[in-house]
Amino acid sequence: MNRKNLWFLLALLPLFTFSCRSENKILEQEDLFILPMGYMADELNYFIKPNSQLPGSSDLFIYEGRVFLSSSNAGKIMELNSYGDLLGFYYNPTINPEPAQYMSDDSENPVVVRKWNFRGIEHLAVTEDYILVADRVEDSQSELEGRILHNRIILRFDRKGEFIDYLGRDGIQSSPFAFIQDLEVTSSGETVVFTKQGSNQQVFWFSKEGNLLYKVILDQEHLPAMEEESWRPGIPESIKPDRKEHKLYIKMDYFPLMDSVDLKSVSRLYTLDLKEELYTNYFEIGSLDVEINGQTLDGVYEYLGPTKTGLQLFLGSDFSGRYHLSIMNSEGAVKSNRIMYIQDSEILFRRFFLSEDGLLAGIFYEEKGARVSWWRTDKLADKYAE
Repeated sequence: MNRKNLWFLLALLPLFTFSCRSENKILEQEDLFILPMGYMADELNYFIKPNSQLPGSSDLFIYEGRVFLSSSNAGKIMELNSYGDLLGFYYNPTINPEPAQYMSDDSENPVVVRKWNFRGIEHLAVTEDYILVADRVEDSQSELEGRILHNRIILRFDRKGEFIDYLGRDGIQSSPFAFIQDLEVTSSGETVVFTKQGSNQQVFWFSKEGNLLYKVILDQEHLPAMEEESWRPGIPESIKPDRKEHKLYIKMDYFPLMDSVDLKSVSRLYTLDLKEELYTNYFEIGSLDVEINGQTLDGVYEYLGPTKTGLQLFLGSDFSGRYHLSIMNSEGAVKSNRIMYIQDSEILFRRFFLSEDGLLAGIFYEEKGARVSWWRTDKLADKYAE
């Protein structure tokens, strides 16, 4: 398939809305394991150095019951089972001590150990064939175009941790990306890379083999706008790929030009069909009432992404330790609402992960260590699958 630079016009679309009133049913959290903070192979480090409060970045991906964790500061990726037992360890030897206890051939449960000079892991994803890692290149490989620095690539390893190749903007072994905001994979193993270039965003969609299928430019001119002139340009809060089709879902947040009791913020989820090269649908996302210092404010839902059956998941916090989960169909009709309790005050860093089956998981860095938990939203997704 030829590469496409897509410039889109917004079509007139049907509008669907939903109510954000919760059923007040609690979705129970299941804690899988906690990894202690540290530099050893079975530990995970969030800080640059001991006693430092400078944060790093970490990512989480779950595939076929295996939990993959990354740490930018530690320069490593851990592959574990759901009990926290180490199965694979891929690390930068200039940062990490050698995991001698896992390198013996006499071990009853051998751990796959591989060395790689990771420079700044930001995202990871896993498919049937690959472990995909968003990393930085050497300074000599960076490219400066205008004011935009391109110094990121997608490393591709096989499932045993052996390096295969890397993806750049035009495919295998090509020029590096700008800053990578997100890395996603589809049900068929295609790779979707989301980059940030100044105020604009670009999406690169690759085939399973690594061929560039689509390059999507999303600047203000080509993002959907509100129909009236009394609104500021929309902000793309999150962009996710469809699990099966060549479509993007873009969650846009809109705010009025002037404060008004009659105008509140508006959020919409748009569907962008890459083959048809146009927006084909959208629905409005209800706001979340948040009380702060006795005032009721409009909260905003975070877009988690779609399931492979076409459901859409959103999560919003009221800043009291309660998170509100909404599951909707492709037309914005609410199928289920749930309450989740997460104590943000105890968390140094968090990141959520949504599987194609609808399983919601998260990694939470706390004083006692890095906790991995999940919520069985996949069971709800099965119940309401389209």
